Amino acid sequence: MSFYDSYKAVFDAIEAALVYVAAVPPEGEDPGSPAHGVESIKTVVLGERFTVGGLPKAIINAEPAPVGQASMGDFLEARVRGSIILVILEYEPKDWFTDIISVMGDVVDALLADRSLGGACFDLTPTGFAPGEIKFKEKVFFGGVVRWEAIVHYAP
Repeated sequence: MSFYDSYKAVFDAIEAALVYVAAVPPEGEDPGSPAHGVESIKTVVLGERFTVGGLPKAIINAEPAPVGQASMGDFLEARVRGSIILVILEYEPKDWFTDIISVMGDVVDALLADRSLGGACFDLTPTGFAPGEIKFKEKVFFGGVVRWEAIVHYAP
């Protein structure tokens, strides 16, 4: 697997962890499947243009990722870092905990549900949680940012 593939797999797994998929009830021989993802988010965006409609929206962004020698073997260790900008409301919330922080907490819970992201990384850790104002195109929205770091071991 190339470095790009290893790096991108982390972002794809985070997107998959956030996109809400409703439960499928069992039918006949089919056992069905439980719901997964974050029900409180309507839209998840990864690496594409977007509009600010369809709120609440999660926007997954890459951040600088240091790469160095891993402590074992010939592997390199990439500390893949990113942020999830949550644009939740167009108006100031009545209750920050109910309207904003609860949605941000749902995102953190989704990230922590499988810290290896299905094998895409060695470990994922949330590194920041900042509710507040989000500005896009001169307009103020309310939401926050969840930052994270995933450790990926890569063999060139």
